Amino acid sequence: MTPDTDTAPPGPPGAGEGGVAIIFHSETGHTRAIARRAASLIGATLIEVKPKYPYCRMGKFLRGGEMAALGLKEAIIPAEIDISPFDIIIVGTPVWSQHPTPVINRAVTVLEGAREGCGAIVFATCFRYAGKATTPVKEALGRAGIPTGKSYIFPNRAPVADCAAALAEGVAALRTGRTS
Repeated sequence: MTPDTDTAPPGPPGAGEGGVAIIFHSETGHTRAIARRAASLIGATLIEVKPKYPYCRMGKFLRGGEMAALGLKEAIIPAEIDISPFDIIIVGTPVWSQHPTPVINRAVTVLEGAREGCGAIVFATCFRYAGKATTPVKEALGRAGIPTGKSYIFPNRAPVADCAAALAEGVAALRTGRTS
């Protein structure tokens, strides 16, 4: 099965220096809105990861929240994610029970084709308490040989444009760090 991808229009000059992918999971749409806005600023490819068996409204809170708190992984679509065309990966997750979602827990374990020098940025969106929601994602990326340069926690009340701009600045900082 091919991933649900959406290539955003090219970003500012220099944005295509090896490619940026934004891999994200979103149930309510807030994480998706930030990912889409950031993709339009950066010129990134969007890869939305979804549960193979979609959550019902209560299942998201009961089953999903418990699985997140336990650090468990959910079966996903796409089952594998090829990141070989990209030198920067942005991973976005909602916060469930102060942890990344089970969908993102799985997604970061099925990344294939990481390039030498590939870097990552992690962001989490939360209603109230983020806990250490970005830590397990950063650790999983590290085990895959992809160091995380920056991580962000965006409260749901934060303007989408501000969150996307912060991600664009993070990409610029990663690129600057590579060239120096």
